Amino acid sequence: MNCDAETRATTLTVDEINLASLETFARPDLVALFEKLRRERPVSWHRHPDSGERGFWAVTRYEDIVRVNRDTATFSSAQGIQVRFEGDGPRGGSGSMIEADPPRHSRYRKLVAASFMPQAVARLEERIRTRARQALDAIPSNGEFDFVAAYATPIPMAVFYDMMGVPAADHPRILELADLLFFSADPRFGGRQERMREAGLEIQAYGRELARRKRAQPQNDLMSGLANAEVDGERLSLDELGAFFALLGAAGADTTRATLAYALEALTAFEDQKRLWLNNLEGLAAGAVEECVRWATPTMHMRRTATRDTEIAGQPVRAGDKVALWFTSGNRDPAKFDAPHRFDILRSPNPHMAFGMGGPHFCLGAHLARLELRIALTELLRRYPEIRSTAPAKRLRSNFINGPSELLAAVR
Repeated sequence: MNCDAETRATTLTVDEINLASLETFARPDLVALFEKLRRERPVSWHRHPDSGERGFWAVTRYEDIVRVNRDTATFSSAQGIQVRFEGDGPRGGSGSMIEADPPRHSRYRKLVAASFMPQAVARLEERIRTRARQALDAIPSNGEFDFVAAYATPIPMAVFYDMMGVPAADHPRILELADLLFFSADPRFGGRQERMREAGLEIQAYGRELARRKRAQPQNDLMSGLANAEVDGERLSLDELGAFFALLGAAGADTTRATLAYALEALTAFEDQKRLWLNNLEGLAAGAVEECVRWATPTMHMRRTATRDTEIAGQPVRAGDKVALWFTSGNRDPAKFDAPHRFDILRSPNPHMAFGMGGPHFCLGAHLARLELRIALTELLRRYPEIRSTAPAKRLRSNFINGPSELLAAVR
């Protein structure tokens, strides 16, 4: 969301707001649309364009989102996590733990969690710092450049390739597939929604083959560890490893890419916050990163499916209905955050839901994302304290990932 959209009012009525339409997310008043929904109709029905009666319930208030997210028995992840999907075909996350409920989800998490704990992630610090400095070396010192292409994309993808042991020759195709999983409806990627499923099949097939090779000839990388890990005598199947590869390659990269881009945009718009951070780069980094993630909210929603007839904040919901938890709305709910439209690196407490929140689906890669962001942002500001965005970020066409396609910037 562009910074200048924060204060724009909307002329739409609540009945005219349709979060199922991708065109809604190109509007400059998007923040105001969510404000109106929270205030006037916090649980509302949105119908997919040209799909008859198919649609979903949008949950927009912070506390309602938390309640639904924690009730995995009533609101299941197993039928898909995006509102654009039904549960009838391959997806980027299908077969992985993000589309599983306890106890199946708990088994997955037990097998992979150790690799994402703080002590394990900390071992990647120097590797991430090296990748950040390499990207900084390539940034032009004169004129405008695309910050997304030059810095926000290379760092998380390089870290992912390093972690998983992806051969260099395969990097361009894996990046393309990762983008297609979320953004195939964008004209930049062809505008064909069905390519999302095609990309899901291909990236999972690649992950299976990579896991098979790592199982036969383990190396010092995460995929080797996951392919050969056992908990209570169980190992992940090749299908499960392929799904996990797709999940990590797409979701992990987009969290960091989006946050880096929108963080630079926010630091440009809120110059006082940038000056404050520059006065104590390392000391304020942890809190600043949390505010950057809240501000960006890279994953705008997560979908659940009702397993029984129920209600949300008094609104009846039928078994089989899709329910979208709008984290991007919850993170600007004034009932939870003081001055939610102000970017404030000293915000405390900052109980944002950009990584999910308490419960089984809290983001497995949160520690890694925080480390990447802390290093990438402090290295950027240390090298180029005068860097600024020079135009509003351009967004990819999606109502799932708040993905930037371009952010023009200059270092002086």
